[in-house]
Amino acid sequence: MIERFTLFSGFFVFEAFSRSEEAVELVARIVTGKKDLKVARYGMEAKRGFPLFRHVRYDLFIEDTENNIYEIEIENEVRSLNERAIVYSSTLIAQRMKTNEKFESLKDTWVIFLTKKDMEKGYEPYYDYKWFDPKGQRLLSRKAAIRFVNGQYRNDDAFGKLMHDFHCTDPEQMYYDELREIVKYLKKDPEGVKIMCDIMNEAERRWKEQARREGLAEGRAEGRAKGRAKGRAEERENMMRKLHAKGMSFEEIASIMELPLSSIKAFFQKRSKTA
Repeated sequence: MIERFTLFSGFFVFEAFSRSEEAVELVARIVTGKKDLKVARYGMEAKRGFPLFRHVRYDLFIEDTENNIYEIEIENEVRSLNERAIVYSSTLIAQRMKTNEKFESLKDTWVIFLTKKDMEKGYEPYYDYKWFDPKGQRLLSRKAAIRFVNGQYRNDDAFGKLMHDFHCTDPEQMYYDELREIVKYLKKDPEGVKIMCDIMNEAERRWKEQARREGLAEGRAEGRAKGRAKGRAEERENMMRKLHAKGMSFEEIASIMELPLSSIKAFFQKRSKTA
């Protein structure tokens, strides 16, 4: 399994980027086009949000030395990406503003999706979306960038080489040293391979535990449902016995209980046999 992992594989990319700031900086420079970008701090699976509102979890959260923020998502699917991009961008912007801070002091925020497939099918290296007035041809702001990088793009440029490396299973075939070194460590070095094996074993243990809990919860829910059904059946039977004791016919009981006449007759026939 480790041999088949790529940088689009969740476990693998998390561990690779967690261990290499150089790889993170390389990716950030290429996908933004900022060749002099310097990473001040970064984190994997950073959770952001506000009390009482839905939180979002960023795959890769970066702050550069100029206090600009970049959020990079590694995506194998393209479901709801437009909506997620809006929510992620809004959350980033809102959390950048401190109490009483002037609006004009807002730094740049980038939301970037590295999609495994070409979501727009335009064979472009990336697709940008901006806050733009189409009628007046006026750009509202350059502070909030949303970019979708095409994982299927191949060319002899930085984007093409980067996307090749993200799909590559063999580190020796990678273009970029920063990516090759960390991927080679996790795939070929005994220490790195052990780290990945431990991570996968722990993930498997958690999956099994979660499945066991879900199974127990499902069993408890099924038991409660059976209990409720049994209680309703007993209640119906008690009502039928009371109505019959008052001298009502089977036809009248069937009408009141809204049950087939055959069911009423079968119930009392069975009851008379067991009495």
